[in-house]
Amino acid sequence: MTLSKALSDTKQSTREIYPDRQNDLKNDPDKKVRNPRPVTRKKNFRPIIMCFAFVMLSWANLAAQIEGKVSLGIHYTDNLFQLSDYDISRWKHDSENLDFVKTTDDLNISTQIDIAYPIPYRWWTFTPSITAKFNQNVSNTDKYRTDSLFRLRVDRYYWSLTALYGYYPYIYYRHYRDDGGTEENQKYSYERNLYRAELVVRPLQKLTTFGNVRYEDLYYNQYFTEADGNRLTAELGTRYSFPSFSLQGSYSFREYDCTGYKELDENDGSYESNIYRGVLRLKQMPIQGNSIKQQSWQPYLELVREDRYYQGNDSWYGGREYHIYNTTAGLRIKFKPSIKLSLDYLHIFRNVESPNASVLRLKEFSENRFSATLQYEF
Repeated sequence: MTLSKALSDTKQSTREIYPDRQNDLKNDPDKKVRNPRPVTRKKNFRPIIMCFAFVMLSWANLAAQIEGKVSLGIHYTDNLFQLSDYDISRWKHDSENLDFVKTTDDLNISTQIDIAYPIPYRWWTFTPSITAKFNQNVSNTDKYRTDSLFRLRVDRYYWSLTALYGYYPYIYYRHYRDDGGTEENQKYSYERNLYRAELVVRPLQKLTTFGNVRYEDLYYNQYFTEADGNRLTAELGTRYSFPSFSLQGSYSFREYDCTGYKELDENDGSYESNIYRGVLRLKQMPIQGNSIKQQSWQPYLELVREDRYYQGNDSWYGGREYHIYNTTAGLRIKFKPSIKLSLDYLHIFRNVESPNASVLRLKEFSENRFSATLQYEF
């Protein structure tokens, strides 16, 4: 038997809940629903938050001035859909389950616009801001995104408090076969609402502590409503500045509660994670001379480890663990106070533990990302 025939005869396995970085396949022949599921969504606070942001931006102190940034980025990845080695082999042998993949690597072009309006009032500073970001991939054009963020930050002496709302109307990961509905490959995409609050306290000149809480609602399209859920993340961390570098460390606990599977009698993709983050950042160094006011460069290294434990007891999720490692090396270059360049390299590796051999074969992957972003402040 040839390799291509052996790969094409392999049974497709199920898709799992991992909306941000996941190589998932879907299969449940016993599902009762035979048509696309209707999408029912609970109400959210987006209209209220958007109105609040408009009012804050309209409330002007004549002495205040608008601050803004425009960023243009180019990003390359060698594994856009985060495919395992097994899936890459299937794609190379023209598997119909992976016919949505035009190229496994791709180039992404992004534009980001940030507008902030600081409003000083006595010993306080109130800063409402808006961010809009647009992304488009060159080869796999379904990977476009248009995201927006609304913030309100309050600063006073040694502390600051930020409230944030983010709206992500369309995030496409890949195609999966809708075995319980249309029986065809469909886009696996979702809408996300993000609510985040962060407190930063500087008790000492060189010491900064911070904590934040993030809540996210994830709503999938009509073919995969069983994946709907919400995610809660809490983080605590600290940063200390030494004479020639700074060190930052933090711990996060994340809980993903999958709620949509209950109505359709699907597998429970809920999980809990422990996330450890460390950042080493050198001080800004002058490009020439002794001053960093006009020109400087600054390298950094970031290490992140996530230990994820799935809560389901079925044969697909039961006993599954992920150990995800993100290693980032970057360089920040300031050509002028208003013009900066960021160069970054990110390596992602996901190690998988599971009693299910299909999970081991399908879910482990590695990815390399290179990016360059030019920023202009006004």
